[in-house]
Amino acid sequence: MRKRVRVRASLSPQLLFKLHIERYILKIQTEFTDDHQAKLTVEFEPEVLEQYKRRAARKLAKETRIPGFRPGKAPYNMVVNYVGEDTILNEAIDLMVDKFYPEVIKEAGIEPSGPGSLDDVTNIEDSPVFFFTVPLEPTVELGGLDDLKEPYVPPIISEEEVQSTLFAVRRNASTIIPLDTPAKEGDLVFFTLSAVNAQAQEGEEVELIQSTPQQVFIPTEKEQNETEWPFKGFARQLIGVSAGDELEIEHQFSDDTPDGDLVGKRVIFKVKVQSVKGLELPEVDEDFLQKMGDFNSREEIEEYIRNSMQTSAKAEYDENYYNGLIDRIREKSSIKYPPQVLSEEVENVLDDLEHELSHQQMNLDLYLKLRKLDKEDFIKKEVRPSAVERLERSLIKQAIEKKYDIQISKEELERQISNVLTELIRSGELEEVQRSLGERKFTQAVSILATKQALEEAIRLQLRRLAAPESLQAEDREEQSSQSEVSAEEIQTEQEKEPAAEEETEPESKA
Repeated sequence: MRKRVRVRASLSPQLLFKLHIERYILKIQTEFTDDHQAKLTVEFEPEVLEQYKRRAARKLAKETRIPGFRPGKAPYNMVVNYVGEDTILNEAIDLMVDKFYPEVIKEAGIEPSGPGSLDDVTNIEDSPVFFFTVPLEPTVELGGLDDLKEPYVPPIISEEEVQSTLFAVRRNASTIIPLDTPAKEGDLVFFTLSAVNAQAQEGEEVELIQSTPQQVFIPTEKEQNETEWPFKGFARQLIGVSAGDELEIEHQFSDDTPDGDLVGKRVIFKVKVQSVKGLELPEVDEDFLQKMGDFNSREEIEEYIRNSMQTSAKAEYDENYYNGLIDRIREKSSIKYPPQVLSEEVENVLDDLEHELSHQQMNLDLYLKLRKLDKEDFIKKEVRPSAVERLERSLIKQAIEKKYDIQISKEELERQISNVLTELIRSGELEEVQRSLGERKFTQAVSILATKQALEEAIRLQLRRLAAPESLQAEDREEQSSQSEVSAEEIQTEQEKEPAAEEETEPESKA
């Protein structure tokens, strides 16, 4: 007697998914918009909404106390009468979105960058139609890589710059002494300062700065700084003043002046000198060296200054060099992203600004008030352009990482972790950060930051391969030359040791 064998058809997950979609959904239409979003029109089978209204009623019956019924036991009509048809309909729509939205996204074959939105629901009496807007994942088509050439020549700190910085360190540690002579380079001037708009129109505010106490150091011409307030060269205009003097200094500010209150204005500054004082600089002696960091000699503190300045100068040069390369690539690349992604970056810029202001005991509202700026205008004119730049630079870097398959080695990650921990120790923040985050979160945070830094270095290295490969070759030759010199010195040292060893072991001759 033959046995009957039932053969069960094995369906692939893809086919099962397809059958599930076709069972509930009649049609999905996809339209792509200019702002990098997808408009989805999804038409469901007529009975689907009714099924989900029943599910919604059961859910509401469990959550709502209906007199005469235990939770979840009230019949459909009773739930409708108690909570209302609209409530059930809205709950049914929510349930359908939760269930079908991920499946619709998959079936439409799109990659969202974040949550979509349900814009409208129509035709609920027949075949309901849902309208979704979905922000798409940013895309980048890199351009300008073939002609990305730029010499890499980081600055070298001169001996003059080292001595100038050492002089500034001594000046900061100097003793202030009263003077009865006119102000000269290297002196401190104490005064009150006020300012008025020299070209104020009717209805425009005349007073720009109320009388406030100020003090400035009068630098040499070489020491003048572009960030000097209220403008570069102001302090040197006080050369020759004495206590009790009053003077007016007029200045025309450009349209790109950082101080928003002074942009484009011709301003008259009124100065009332209170006193002039000199600085008595300490000698670079043992006491000074100990106070500055336990240095043993002038050469040690100069070497420390030189290394610190070189590191800082190279970091600034690298930031400008690589951002310049990224911006050149940006100009020739096609970058697309939805408005939601930019809005998120705008919030990130504002959060970063708030964080920086908190260190100055200030919040954003006070900052805007001091600058006399409207928040909406500030976001439009300053925050949004900064967010666009940050976002697009980041997207270009991600595209470069993907194009060149940049990977981070275990050794490089460990090196960056060491750098992060060293910096925390140097700044004295290690214990505080560990305590505030806890061991697990601290370890994760250090790993994330180290990975980010390692990836940034790897991307920069790839950019240099494209823009200035000869600089990398020169560095390799220098490194090999340095290693050869070290090896030669070691060999010479060993050779010098050998005869001495022989002499020590040679027996004395008998008389």
